[in-house]
Amino acid sequence: MTDTAKHARPNFRSSFIALSAFLVALYWLVVATYPEFFIFNPFDETSLIRQVTLVISLAGWLIIAIVPGLALFLYAAGNSRLIPLLPFSALLWPISVVLNQVVLYARDGVWYFDYLINSPVFIATDILLPALLIFLWQDLRDREGKHALAEQ
Repeated sequence: MTDTAKHARPNFRSSFIALSAFLVALYWLVVATYPEFFIFNPFDETSLIRQVTLVISLAGWLIIAIVPGLALFLYAAGNSRLIPLLPFSALLWPISVVLNQVVLYARDGVWYFDYLINSPVFIATDILLPALLIFLWQDLRDREGKHALAEQ
């Protein structure tokens, strides 16, 4: 049993289980609502740079839809090994969105950020939840550090 499991209160752990289930459900429900936005063949695009950015996007949303929920669920179970992956898994998706926007602007001369207004749920998936995961990672990192010091 890790130090985290020894010090975590049952309500604290169940909160992480609930949050992990919510994160996974939210991302997959958004994917189910907008499949054409998420499920595509990046190699249908003729530009190599666009193919690369679309592959990064596919990886980004798959990672943010799976890894944070799994990391938080395992944390609730007393295993904090995946917590260091939270920043990467939280930021790859929004970075890939911005990267795609830049590539599209270079190609078309138009920004496509209006999707945030047309479908505001993307404000949650592309901005708010990645930010929440970064804040949560910082708190968990600090918590783990304090527990490690207390054991010494």
